[in-house]
Amino acid sequence: MKTRVTITLDPATHRRAKRTAAARHTTVSGLIDSLLQAADATPPRSFVEDMIGSATLRDSAPGSDLLYDALKSKYLDA
Repeated sequence: MKTRVTITLDPATHRRAKRTAAARHTTVSGLIDSLLQAADATPPRSFVEDMIGSATLRDSAPGSDLLYDALKSKYLDA
């Protein structure tokens, strides 16, 4: 059995939801239902998984940054 609910959307968001639903040959309610079901089916990502690949090391000329050289040799050159 389905339950009727009321949601409040910004007018631009509502227009976007209607366009997206029409493109998927469904209603806004069906769109929201399918998005929530997909979110439940997707396992949550951990903080570590979200952070992997988000940082890069800067290139530094050898000898110009002693801290960089020490950290690079400790963690990357090992």
